Amino acid sequence: MQPELLERLRADLAETEGELKAHMASWEYAFAMGGGRDGARNHPTHQRTRARTDELVSRCRDLKAQIAEHRL
Repeated sequence: MQPELLERLRADLAETEGELKAHMASWEYAFAMGGGRDGARNHPTHQRTRARTDELVSRCRDLKAQIAEHRL
């Protein structure tokens, strides 16, 4: 594998992990992940926040897998 590609994957992973960390530290994340007795858990804003969380987690997982493949 080209060293430049591996470095780019690592840089993308660091960036995505930073974005995920900031996202998870937000009020939007806290409210979206909190339980709601009144059904507010299904509010469109909270659904978008949870979808963004899933997207970032998935991206981190994919980048880690790509990096691991190229270490072999």
